[in-house]
Amino acid sequence: MLNIFLPARMLAMEELKVGYVPGTGFLDEDKPGHMRGNGYEYMEFLSGFLGANFSYIPCVNWWEAGAKLENHEIDLLPAMPGNYRTLPFAVRTDHVIARFPMELVVQDDFSGGHVHLGTLDYNYPTPNLSKAAQEHGFTYELVTFSDPTDMKRAFDAHQLDGYVHPLLHPEKNGRVLALFDRVSYRLLVHRDRPELLAKLNAAQDNLLLTQPNIRTRLNDKYERAKGFPLVLSPAEKAYLQEKGTFHVAVLMRTKPYFYQDEQGNWSGATQALLNQLEQDLGVAIELVEVNSADELRHLITRGTVDFVADVPCDFSWLDNFGLMPTQSYLEIGYVPITRHGAPRSRAPKAAAVEGNFETAAFIMTQYPGEQIISRNSWEECFTAVGSGTADITYAPRATVPYLMEAVSAYNLSADTESVFLEAISLGVAKEANPLLWQILDKEINHLPPHLVSESLSQTAHENVHQLNPVYLLYHYPLQAVLMIFLIMGLIAGTIYYRARRHDRQLSELEQLACTDSRYQLPNLRYLERHREQILRRIRREQKSVHVFLVLFAASPTKETAFHDRHALDGPLKEAARLLAGKDWTAEIAAGTMTGELLCLCIADNPQMMLNLAAESITDLTPEAPNIIWHAGFCPLAGFSLAQVEENAALACQEAKEKNIRAKLWQNAHS
Repeated sequence: MLNIFLPARMLAMEELKVGYVPGTGFLDEDKPGHMRGNGYEYMEFLSGFLGANFSYIPCVNWWEAGAKLENHEIDLLPAMPGNYRTLPFAVRTDHVIARFPMELVVQDDFSGGHVHLGTLDYNYPTPNLSKAAQEHGFTYELVTFSDPTDMKRAFDAHQLDGYVHPLLHPEKNGRVLALFDRVSYRLLVHRDRPELLAKLNAAQDNLLLTQPNIRTRLNDKYERAKGFPLVLSPAEKAYLQEKGTFHVAVLMRTKPYFYQDEQGNWSGATQALLNQLEQDLGVAIELVEVNSADELRHLITRGTVDFVADVPCDFSWLDNFGLMPTQSYLEIGYVPITRHGAPRSRAPKAAAVEGNFETAAFIMTQYPGEQIISRNSWEECFTAVGSGTADITYAPRATVPYLMEAVSAYNLSADTESVFLEAISLGVAKEANPLLWQILDKEINHLPPHLVSESLSQTAHENVHQLNPVYLLYHYPLQAVLMIFLIMGLIAGTIYYRARRHDRQLSELEQLACTDSRYQLPNLRYLERHREQILRRIRREQKSVHVFLVLFAASPTKETAFHDRHALDGPLKEAARLLAGKDWTAEIAAGTMTGELLCLCIADNPQMMLNLAAESITDLTPEAPNIIWHAGFCPLAGFSLAQVEENAALACQEAKEKNIRAKLWQNAHS
C-alpha cells in the first residue's frame, strides 16, 4: 500500500519557493547543496505540517527578496528583520519564527564622544539607543546602509565607530557595548494569496501544538551553543569593581562536582564554573565552608555568603534560605541505588540526607516518614544500603561511581534511568545588591555551553594515568578485563615465541651436529638419534624383513689419490643419490671416515643383502672408473649403532683385503 500511494502523495505535494539572504546567520548554504540554520530547520519542520516541499532561492539583499515576493517569483519570505510595513503588498503570519536581540558593536578603542553609528535602512527603530548613549556617555549620528556587508566593511575600515545589527553571530570578535529590544522574524506572504496565509497559520498552530519548544531548541542549537555576549551596564561594572571579592558557598562537595585533588586544590565542575566567573567578571571568589543546610541558612542571614554555587532552581524551597535562584546552568539526574539480588520489600526503607533538596522534593513525597532513614551524607546513605540498614537511596548519576568507590560498596547497583531531574542554578542572597542577581544571570547565559559537561568528563578520566587496578576495574570493567587479557596474551605470546625460538635454535644446532659438513648428508649421530623412528617406519611398511647397516667404502687408485684429494667427493654424492633410489634403502648417511657411506637397508636374509650390495657396487663402478668400491654389512638387531658400524667397517676392510665386492660381518665365536 505504501509503495502504491506514497509516490502519488509525494507528487501531489505543493512546491513553494522560499527567499532568503545568505550571510544573515538565519538561513544559509554553508556548502554547495547543504542548507543549515535556525530558520532552515524551522521551515523544514513546518513543511511537514504544511504538506509542501520548499525550495530556497538566494537573494542579494532584503530589497531584492521583497521585489521577488511582490513579483511572485518567491512564495514565502521568512526572517526579514525590520519594519515589514515597508512592504505594503505583504502580510505576515500570526506566529513568530524566532526572536533575536539587537546589539551595538563598537571598535575596541571606543571611548565615547560624538560617534558615527551604522544602521540598516530596514531595521526597527531602536528607542533604547538613546538610553544606551546616555549611560555610556556619548552622542551619535546614524549612517544608513542598505547592505549589511557594506556596513561591516565600513566598520572594519574604521569609517564607523560602531553599528546596530541583529545579534545573529554571538561568536564574532567585535566588542558588544549594549543590547536592545528584540527583532521578531515572521513569514511574509503576498496579499494576493490569502489561502496560503491561512494554511501557514494553521500549520504553525499544529507545529507549536506538538512542538511547543521548537524555537527554544533551535535557539539553543544555533545561538546559545555559540555563547551569548556578556554586556554589562556602567552601574553593573561599577558594582563589580567596588565589590571586588565575593564569598561563595558550595553544597555538593562530592566528586566530580566539587572535591580536593591529590595536591589539595579544589577541582571539579563547580570549581570550573567559579573559575570562569572570576575570569569573565574580573572578581575574586573566596569559598565559605558549609557543612549543613542549617549552617548555610545562618551564614546567609548574617550576610557572610553572597551566593551559593549549586542550588536547585526552586524559588519556593530557596525562599526558606533567603536565596533567589538564577537561571539554571546544569541538570542533574538522580538514580536509585539498591543492593545486588536484594528482594523487593513491600515497605522499603530509603536512606536520605536530611535537609537536601531531593529529600524534600522527592523522597519525602514518595515514602512515609517511618520508611525514611536520615544520614549526614551520601557516603553514609550508600553504606546504609550496602549493609542492609536501608533498601534504597538516590544520588546524582555522575557521583555514583565515586561514592561506591569511596565506601567500597561493590555490592550495590545503580539504575540506568534517572528517576527525577534537578535543575541547578546559582542562589543569590536576597540581602545582596539586586545588580548581583542580574549580573549572574547574564554570566550564565554567557558561559560556554559545554563548560560543565566537559569538566565532568575531564574529572572522570583524570586519574586513569595512575593505572590503579581498583579504579580501572570499577570504572572501566570491560576495558580493564580486556586489558588483562591483552597483557596475558602478550605474556603467553612472548613465552610461546621464546619457546619456539629456543626449539628452532636447538633444531638448527641438532641439524648442524647431525649433518656431515663435507657431503651435506646425515651422519652417524643422526642415525643414532632417529634410529627408533626409522625402525618404526620400516616395521609399519614391512613387518617381516631384516634391517642391516651397510657400509660402502670408496678408495681411489694411487694415481688419482696423489693428484686430487677431493676425487671422492663427486662419486660419493652420486653414489648417495643412486642408492637413495633403491627400494631396499631406508636411510643414507655419511660415514665417520672420508669416502664412506652408511646405509640402513632391508632384506629378507643376509644372502639377499649380500647380493644387493654386490649389485650396487657393480652399478657404481661405471660411474667412476678411477674409484674402487667395497661393502661390508652387519645386522642391526642386538647391537648398538656404533658397534654395528664398527662391525660393518671390519667386514668392509676384510672384503678389501680379499679383493671381493661385499662381505657380511661374522662373529668370531660363531
